[in-house]
Amino acid sequence: MRLDRIEAPAPARPGLAVPAAAPAEPCEDTIFLRGVRVEALIGVYEHERHAPQPLVIDLELGLQHARCCASDDLRDAVDYGQVLAAVRRLAQVNRAVLLEAFAQNVADALLAGFELSSVAISVSKPAIFDAADSVGVSIRRRREALAGA
Repeated sequence: MRLDRIEAPAPARPGLAVPAAAPAEPCEDTIFLRGVRVEALIGVYEHERHAPQPLVIDLELGLQHARCCASDDLRDAVDYGQVLAAVRRLAQVNRAVLLEAFAQNVADALLAGFELSSVAISVSKPAIFDAADSVGVSIRRRREALAGA
């Protein structure tokens, strides 16, 4: 199919009602960081609270039509290195017992510290049980839901 042969649609007949266009859905771009390895004091059991344990974190960061797509400029982007540094700092100072609470702390910090519209976070503990490769939790949070709370 040749593009130079495509014709524009015929104009509407006079007096013919044209339905209003549906409002455009906002574009959301997603940045992801997968397999982020950190260590944290975390766990329900006493023996888990004496030495840092490995955690594996997957992040999906949503942003409304990132300006950097057009500008190709890091100043218009979310810096992946800064996100990684923030997550590592949170793991180092963690006082949460549950993975769910730690994931929520990460979500709150990322939504507060970066121009994100949403976050999806999965946190897992590898090899905590003999019968499972890992156990973990996934949460999804949107900025407007937090603002309305």
